[in-house]
Parts: sequence; structure tokens; C-alpha cells
Amino acid sequence: MKRISFLLSLFMALALTLCSCSNDDYINAIPGNSTLLISMKPAKLSGVGSPTMLKAMLHVSNIEDAGLDLSEDIFFFEDAQGNLGLCAKVKDDDDLEKTVKRLKIDIHHKRDYNFAALPNNWILGWSKQAALLMGPVVPAAQAEMMSLMAKYLGEDEDNGIKATPVYDKLDSINAPMSLVCQTSALPDQFVAPFTLGAPRDANPADVYIAAEMKVANGRLHINGQTFSFKRNIEQALQQAHAIYRPIKGKYVKSMAKNDMIGMFLNVDGTKFIKLMQQNRGLQALLAGINSAIDMDNIIKGVNGDMTIIAPSLGSDNFQMTMAAQLKNADWLGDVDYWKQSVPQGGHIGDWGRDCYYYTDSKTTYFFGVTRDWQYMSGSSKEKALQSIKAATHPIDAQLQQAIIGQKLVMVINLAAVNGSKAQAVTGMLSPLFGKLNAIVYTLK
Repeated sequence: MKRISFLLSLFMALALTLCSCSNDDYINAIPGNSTLLISMKPAKLSGVGSPTMLKAMLHVSNIEDAGLDLSEDIFFFEDAQGNLGLCAKVKDDDDLEKTVKRLKIDIHHKRDYNFAALPNNWILGWSKQAALLMGPVVPAAQAEMMSLMAKYLGEDEDNGIKATPVYDKLDSINAPMSLVCQTSALPDQFVAPFTLGAPRDANPADVYIAAEMKVANGRLHINGQTFSFKRNIEQALQQAHAIYRPIKGKYVKSMAKNDMIGMFLNVDGTKFIKLMQQNRGLQALLAGINSAIDMDNIIKGVNGDMTIIAPSLGSDNFQMTMAAQLKNADWLGDVDYWKQSVPQGGHIGDWGRDCYYYTDSKTTYFFGVTRDWQYMSGSSKEKALQSIKAATHPIDAQLQQAIIGQKLVMVINLAAVNGSKAQAVTGMLSPLFGKLNAIVYTLK
């Protein structure tokens, strides 16, 4: 009887062990230190995403015939070194090998894994369970990339992404396409708005975005919110989220199609100023004018819709425009003091009723208050006046309507991002989503 009980226990233990070797073992190939993780459910996606990318790279019309299993999630990731990768489940490794051979591409064997350098400088590597696609990588670095991929393919559950809180967070988002990433994984130019509310000394690597994603009309829509695994940062972020109010749409037409970035929100300035004061990115952006103009007091006078628009970033000249509905402009009483205490080399002058400008060797900033209590500003008189009006060629009406009612919206116009910044953004997104015109982030 004891022997039967022992055999039964052994059988149950074996059954549990086999069950634990689940269909998602392939996920272990995603490095546990990944800074960005996107999951896609191919059956629920149409037109964009990983299947399109895989079909294009492997030159097949039906990816399942290529040996990959699209009944399981496919993941896009960025590892700690900044390498981009895609992970899929292998259904039949022999079929995958035949697919690569039909492309007349050499297959390299490293340890127990197979690798192929695709013509577009991406590397395909696979085992019996998992396929990794990583790159792009120049030919001289392909051998090193294959060695790194072999390490990833050999990881177990303790060292892969499944053992991390990042994966747990991603797994909790019920959407066809979802995202969890460190804000530090984003291009530097776009980090500041996402870290609003975090303590001033918070490391961007400790601030994450969790979001649902979709692609429509050439735009990548990200609907989510920031969070942190560190309690003090998480508490600060959640308190910050409560400050935002539904956007009424007063300035949705003020962003032009060729402006690079626009941030739309509706706030009580006396509360929002605390977020701005502890955000190093925004403080750096305002540093050129904050030395002469008390922007803190100006922000405190806001009560309603506000928009901050940057036609471009990285220029030596200050380019930001800001428009906002005011409840008061008490700071106007301080302008005479500002004129007297302006730093050496700077000057504050008048250009109209309750309208002033500040200039020095690097910065020119026009600002003022309208009769109906709107704050307007820009790098010239014309741009300041325009900041509260509809642009000649504004962002399209559908996008304008998508902004209204949201609590915080950031629009990034990829067509206006130049040079290395464009490569940083489009280099990460275009292989996965195809040609995108804009990224639209909305706070849940």
C-alpha cells in the first residue's frame, strides 16, 4: 500500500513537472534585464506588428508554415545594452531551418543553436523552443551578436524575463498589444514628460510606463500611466496623476503639423507647479528664461487648459511656446522688479499691454496676458500671438478630438524629428510597426 502511495505521489509530481514545462518556456529567451518589453497577440492584431515584420524578413506569406507558432504571444524587447529583439515560439525547428535555406542564407551553428544573418542586418537565432530576431547589427559585429543570442537562448526561467516584476506587470495588461518599459529606454528628448511627478532625485530607470498600444492611421497610440516598483516613487507618481483634469480642447488646434512635440493638459497651476519644480528635464528646458523671469509664479496663475509645444529640440535657441488659461496674473506686478534684476547681458522690454520680452545672447522669449486671461508665449512676437490661436496647418481633426477629454496627452511628430534623434525613435519602431507619422501618449 505504501509502495502504491509512493508511486502515485511520484506520478503526480512528474505530472506537475511536465505541466510546469508550459507552452511559454520560449519566453525564457528574453533577457531578464530588458528595459522595454512589448507583447503582441497575433490573432488579435491586423495589418501591423510582429507577424508583418517576420513575413517581410523571412519572405513568406504564411509565417506558421515557416515553423513559428503564432497562436502564442510574440514579444519585442530592448536589452540592457540597447539591442532590439523579437522573441517568438518555434513550432517546428526543421521547418524554420528549411525556410532559411530557401533564402539561400548560410546557417551557423553555435552551441546547440542555429543562426542566420539576414540581408537587412538582423540576426535570426533559434532553438527547438524559441526564435530570436535581433539587430540591426553591422556585419563586423554579427559574430558577437550571435554569441549574445546563444546566451539568451540558453537561459532558464530563473534568469529570463518571466522571473521579473516587469513581466508580471505586462502579463496583467489584457490587450492585443501592451507595453512595459523604463522611461530611461526612451530617447532622452522625450523622458521629461513621462517622469512628471517622480521625486527630483528619482532615477529614470526606476520610473516605468505600463500601457495598452494600438496602431491606427499611421499613429502609434499608447494609453497608459507611469509607475514604479519603488514605494516612495510609486506614491509620488500616483499623487501626481490625481492633479490632471479632463482637457477641454482650448488649444488642440495650436499644434502645427510640422511641430515636433506637443503636451496638452488641464491643471490648477498651484498644484502643477510642484511637479514642474521637481522635474529636472523641464527645469533644464526652462533654465534659459528662469534666471530672469519667475516662471513658477506664472504657472501658479494657470487654471484650465495648458499646452507646451516645441517645434524642434536640440537647437541652441529657445523654441518652446506655452499657452494657458489663467485664473490670475498677479505676477504682472513683479515685472518691474524683473527688469531691474535681470542678469547681466539680458534685457526685459515691453511689446504691448501686459506683454513683455526677455532677450540675451542665447534666448529670446516673448510672453504676455490677453484681455480674456490667456497666457501666450513664444520665441518671437508672432509666435507668442500664434500660441493661443489655431495653427495655419494644425494637426488633423481626428487627432484633435482624440485629445479632448483626456487628462494628459503628448503628441510626438516623427516627421519633425531630425538627425540622430529620428534614428533613435524610428529605428526602434519602424521594424515593428512600419512607417509611423506620430506617437500619441494618453494618460489613463
